Amino acid sequence: MTQAEASSIVKSSRHVIHLTGDLREPAGPLHKYVFLRIYKNLSERMQCFLSEANASREHLEGVVEALRQLLALDVFRDLLKTEDLAIMPAALANRILGPAASIAETKPYQTEATSQQLIGGICEEVLHLLQDCVVPPKMFGLLRQVVPSRQIEIARLMLALERVKLNTARVFIALTPQPQLADSWSPRKQFAGIDAAQLAAMEIEFAELGRTFQNAAERHGPRSLALVAARGYLDRIMGNVRVVKYLAHNFPERFAQFQSILEPLERTRVHLSAHEERRAKPGVLNCVRRSVPRGM
Repeated sequence: MTQAEASSIVKSSRHVIHLTGDLREPAGPLHKYVFLRIYKNLSERMQCFLSEANASREHLEGVVEALRQLLALDVFRDLLKTEDLAIMPAALANRILGPAASIAETKPYQTEATSQQLIGGICEEVLHLLQDCVVPPKMFGLLRQVVPSRQIEIARLMLALERVKLNTARVFIALTPQPQLADSWSPRKQFAGIDAAQLAAMEIEFAELGRTFQNAAERHGPRSLALVAARGYLDRIMGNVRVVKYLAHNFPERFAQFQSILEPLERTRVHLSAHEERRAKPGVLNCVRRSVPRGM
């Protein structure tokens, strides 16, 4: 790294000032009950997100496959053209026409740390990732205990979990594999009541869950946008009488599938409609107040 590059990073990062001192990890030990509570909360949070992400993926894949089969029929394509419904959102069309559009999202999650520059023992990318976060200074003392690739991984996980906290980082570091420690010869942190075999099993399970979660988090954004586009297009075709009659008569299972996918959209409409109706109608209390003459 050149002097100019280092100077640029120092000026742009709000956290670099904390790296100039002799930062150390928190003095107090991480108690067993705190460790287990945070471990449990983080695991449940990741698993909950994975359940929601899998549900969205299944909905999207169901829509794509259903439309792909229907569009293979000349009759259905002609019907869409006649009703001016042949043009669909690009995010949906690309998935139906072939897998090329999804190459970017199928790339497995990897943490690359090649040629990463360190500033005060902290990877430059970590400073960029945490730029907009309120980070306890002692967290950098913790992150120095692991290699740059693990620093990046921990920072990304904390951001995705919305848990950029000191004890969260301590749990991730406590469950870091030995080869990813900055000093791989240092003894592992031990907790009373948790033997080495149990801690090793937790480390493996947490690492696998973290990788799966990070993969899902990176793919969830594009999939969510595609699902929104798919619901919007389904809403258009299911609002057409001729298309509805065709699907209900010839493909009742697809008709039911599309209806179920549109249910969240319909619930949102009902909620918004009720909200607008409440805003349009004056409240009973306001009516009473207006009816009472002043001075009474």
